Amino acid sequence: MKQQHRNILILIVLFPLVSLAQKDITTVGFQIKPLFSSSFFGTGPQTLSDSTFNYSLKPGSGYAAGMIIRKGFTPSLSLEFGLNYVVRNIALTANDGKQEVGNKLRIVGYEVPITQLIFIRLSQQIYMNAGAGFCLNIFPSDVYKRDTFLYVDGGRSHIFTPSLLANIGVEYRTPKSGYFYLGASLNRPFSEIYGISLSYMKNGLPLNSVLGKLNGSYLSVDLKYFFHEDPEKKKARKAKQKAEPVAK
Repeated sequence: MKQQHRNILILIVLFPLVSLAQKDITTVGFQIKPLFSSSFFGTGPQTLSDSTFNYSLKPGSGYAAGMIIRKGFTPSLSLEFGLNYVVRNIALTANDGKQEVGNKLRIVGYEVPITQLIFIRLSQQIYMNAGAGFCLNIFPSDVYKRDTFLYVDGGRSHIFTPSLLANIGVEYRTPKSGYFYLGASLNRPFSEIYGISLSYMKNGLPLNSVLGKLNGSYLSVDLKYFFHEDPEKKKARKAKQKAEPVAK
């Protein structure tokens, strides 16, 4: 019993120290996010029609990848911001009941996310988080695709389009090898990101055309890694110790 009491006392003393080890840490990492669509979250296919054709705009798989910086304020509260390269793939079809023609559109952009995260400790090294924030989506150019009978023209609505971010995930924090994160997030722009013109062409002339809008929302699986960094106070102590003259 005495040994058990001693172990409990050690845990009580060390628990606050381990928790505070996440405070005042600024670390850099990288992430990759496969993108998916879902009708439930408004990221699924869209249908358009005219007098002859039924058109479909279906967001396909894409990805986002980039660097992120995390600033820890308390053991449970952190802020993340970064820069991502984003690729969205859109599958498009036109069907008149007798034949179907299709095409694909690739939209390349960038995003600058800023997210406030709240962490809940599940075990000594495992944390669960929920977060919310904003993202600035950047679209450098218009796009078009004209290699099939279905001509596609995409005109960006704006160069900069803000969006709402929400995420949830689980993180494994190692003592010396950094943080490993797995989660999911939703990026939902406040307005449409592109206007889409679909035209069925024959002999170089449009027989039918329709206009649609792409909202740009996506779901993602988030894979992140953060490099190990000591707390800022610990770094300051080390720097001070190195700067002090050695007594002879």
